[in-house]
Amino acid sequence: MERKEFSIARFLSSKSRFDNIVLLEGFIVGILAGVVAVIYRLMLSYGEKIAYFVVGYIKNNTLHLCLWIICVLLIGFIISRLLKYESYISGSGIPQVEAEMIDQIDEKWYRVILAKMVAGTLSIVGGLSLGREGPSIQLGAMIGKGLASVFKRMKLEEKYLLTCGAAAGLSAAFNAPLAGVLFALEEIHKNFSPLALVTVMVASLTGDFISKNIFGMTPSLYFP
Repeated sequence: MERKEFSIARFLSSKSRFDNIVLLEGFIVGILAGVVAVIYRLMLSYGEKIAYFVVGYIKNNTLHLCLWIICVLLIGFIISRLLKYESYISGSGIPQVEAEMIDQIDEKWYRVILAKMVAGTLSIVGGLSLGREGPSIQLGAMIGKGLASVFKRMKLEEKYLLTCGAAAGLSAAFNAPLAGVLFALEEIHKNFSPLALVTVMVASLTGDFISKNIFGMTPSLYFP
């Protein structure tokens, strides 16, 4: 009887320790994913400004237009090389994160982060249509995978951190922490356990806090 009580106490103690560790890691992922999402958001913003400047500059000038077409072709070539370097950066990135969660693919987190940010910015500069929701989710998730990889966490822990990163990325992209939590739990983790809920909330609120301190309280999508 004593042995059984001891084993139960040890199990509860180890579970509590695991929960606390995951909660702390979720907070760290929230910080890192928030920073990466903010950097990506700034890069897209500057890329958009460059695109608008170029459109005004080449207007009614055939020579400038021809030079810009050459530049666009060069941008397309660079993006194609980035896709060969890391094929998982194509599309929004959300299907890749979902596939990662069910162990169908194994992304190289550092390659995805680097290639996704560069390719996304170049796409905006080239005048292509590109949102930041999906890419921010994938970038945040890769931050979570990177932390799990660096500290050699087990698969269950890695999935928690992937979900935390996805929530923080979406939250920082649009200053929408509640949307980040609900999306990550429903679409990515597909589980509403107490640990997942609390950990993802911490990560999402952290990402939102970082974003608000950089961009302020102005609306992400403003319609006068």
